[in-house]
Amino acid sequence: MRVTVMNPAECTAGDEPFAPPYGRYAPLYDTSGQLRFALLVHVYLYDLLRHHPVAGRRALDLACGTGTLALLLAADGWEVTGVDCSAAMLAEADAKARAAAAQVRFIQGDMRQLAGLVPAAGFDLVTCTYDSLNYMVSEADLGACFAAAAGALAPGGLYLADLNTRHFLEHDWGDCAIYEQQGYVQLERSQFDADSATSTMLLTGFVGDDAGGYERFDEVHRERAYPVETVDALLAQAGLCVEARYDGFTLDPPGPHTQRIYWVARKV
Repeated sequence: MRVTVMNPAECTAGDEPFAPPYGRYAPLYDTSGQLRFALLVHVYLYDLLRHHPVAGRRALDLACGTGTLALLLAADGWEVTGVDCSAAMLAEADAKARAAAAQVRFIQGDMRQLAGLVPAAGFDLVTCTYDSLNYMVSEADLGACFAAAAGALAPGGLYLADLNTRHFLEHDWGDCAIYEQQGYVQLERSQFDADSATSTMLLTGFVGDDAGGYERFDEVHRERAYPVETVDALLAQAGLCVEARYDGFTLDPPGPHTQRIYWVARKV
């Protein structure tokens, strides 16, 4: 989960506004366990590329967050650009890039509107992972993401993206979860709306210690699930031909209890 299209002014509980997602949470993101997902995607990506090769080594990572996947690809010899709408997350990515002396370009921007941010037809691979696309809570926004990715891909280039399934959001996400580590406690409370296939999660974090006290912050994260047929149709409308759908981190087709589907689509 790395990108939001929500207006922070809409995220209110009574008279108390919530912070924009991935704002205060950004410095805690990697150490709260989220780093592991990018490491898994990095390994899985090469499994997918063996079955769906690309000709070049120019990569665009959309909803790049703190930049872990982008930096790993750069270390493998890719020419990498990362785009994210959160300034706080990109600040973390920039710091990591400087520490690693990595040549990665990070850009703050909206993955629905990439024109003018990145070169048209300038990439051989475009990625968008960690259910970032689920944050698109309308078909129009999801389709805009696909169209923008298609515009950034060179002919024959590959789009690799994942989406959480309805089964996961409705049955597997859970209503409440608590994570604790030194100096940080995180509480997640989720509710699924069956009519809209949308899960709304309130993330509450407490930063500090028993001696000095804790600072609290609250963020709202909202994800919508889409039928496979809808995603396929929107990809086709964007000029992206679906080559495969996989049950996350495998090469198996999705099943009724799949939690995350990876789409592999090629620029026509």
